[in-house]
This record gives sequence, structure tokens and C-alpha cells, in this order.
Amino acid sequence: MFRSFFVALSFLTIVPIRLNNVTARELQSSIIFYPLVGLLEGLFLVLVVYLLNPYFSSFMLSLLLLISLFLIRGIFHADGLSDTFDALFYKGTGDAEQDRLRRLEIMKDSTVGVGGVYALVLIILTKLLIFNEIVSQAKNFLLLLSFTLSRFVIIILMRYSKPARNTGLGALFVGKITTKQLIYSSLLPVVLILYFITVKKFFLLFFAFLFIILFVWYLKSLFERKFGGITGDTLGTTIELTEVLFPLIYLFSERLWQSI
Repeated sequence: MFRSFFVALSFLTIVPIRLNNVTARELQSSIIFYPLVGLLEGLFLVLVVYLLNPYFSSFMLSLLLLISLFLIRGIFHADGLSDTFDALFYKGTGDAEQDRLRRLEIMKDSTVGVGGVYALVLIILTKLLIFNEIVSQAKNFLLLLSFTLSRFVIIILMRYSKPARNTGLGALFVGKITTKQLIYSSLLPVVLILYFITVKKFFLLFFAFLFIILFVWYLKSLFERKFGGITGDTLGTTIELTEVLFPLIYLFSERLWQSI
């Protein structure tokens, strides 16, 4: 059990953990700990806020949060976001199968195109601004929930979709997640959401959570239409988008509710 957690931690982050002879089966089994890894990322950022908040402005602290996230995560998911948007911006020829194969080729290309650069710049700026809103409004719980949910929603994608290729990270996980694994992995995010809704009275979290589930279902449809299924890059894209959309929707809903 502990080894599975460390397999998940070493796979999703760049935390220096030495594990020998990790098998494909162990990687597949470790997915139930993905939300826990996300929670730990959120807790780390909350700790950064707690320690540095007395010394920096909210904007500077937001930049430090962005740097802290990079230090524990690297470019793993950002690289997937860039590759995915490069492929999505390919206009196509009108031949569905030929276009699908071409998009998969673009996704594997190590060269970063304009679409990928544009997506990276937007996601970085959006995270910076959202971190600033979270810090300035003292809503640190959004850091915990955003990172926990971003790891959970990709399990939904892996459970209910199909791999776009027969090789690669996508093929290792997608379509191979059991119902039992899905249930186990959902316990932590569901408990957190219910806690903050019922105990802390943040009722609007329900709408943000529902929006994210619907949005992930939309991404599933989009990725299957454009690529024929899910790849490791599209999973990374889903993580990055969830981490900005969930707090954004919550903050927007809260402001809208207050204005009514």
C-alpha cells in the first residue's frame, strides 16, 4: 500500500523518490492515490502561503506559489498541455482518419508550435491571477480542492474513455481502470467537497464541482473526436485546465451570488 502511494508520488511529481523495478501493474494500481498526491501539492502551497504571507504582497506571493508548484511538479503536465493544443490547432484536410493520425504525430513532435506556446502563456497567466485572488481573499481551501480534483478527474477519463494509441502512457492506463479503483479514488475528493459544503458552508462548491465533471465529459468527447481517444498529453491537459477552471468557477459563482 505504501509502495503504491510512493509510486504515484514519484510518477506525478519530481520529488526525489527512489523506487526500483516499478512495474506497469504497480503504476496502474497506484492511481487510487492520485487525489492524495494532489492534496499534498495543495497542502504544500497552503504552507507556502502561511509562511510567506506576512512578508510579501498577494501578487508576489502568487508568483512564489507558481514557482513552488514548478519545483515539485516540473513541466510534466505543462508539456502535455502544449502538445495537445498544438495538435488541436491543426486545421485538418477533411479526411477524419488522416487528420486524426496527423494530430497524433503533431502531439509526439518535440517541437513546440504557436498553439502550444499560446496555451502555455495563457495557463501560466491565469494561474498567477487565480493564485492572487485566492491569496488576497484568504480562500486557501481552493488550493486543496483544485489540486485534489485535478488528479481525480483524469481517473474518470481513464475509466470511461479509450486510448488513442496502443503505446505510450495513455495506453498504460486508459480503459484499464476498474470500478473498484474509481470508487476508492473518489473517496478523498468527495469527502473534502462534502466537508467544505456542510461544515464550512461553502455551498457554491457544489456548482463548481458539477461544472468540472461536465467539463471533463466535454473534454472526453473532444479528445475522442479529434484524437480517437485519450493520450498521456490529454490527461496532463485535463489536469492543468481543471486547476484553473475549478477555482475560477467558484470565485465567479460567489461574486455573482453576492451581487444578487
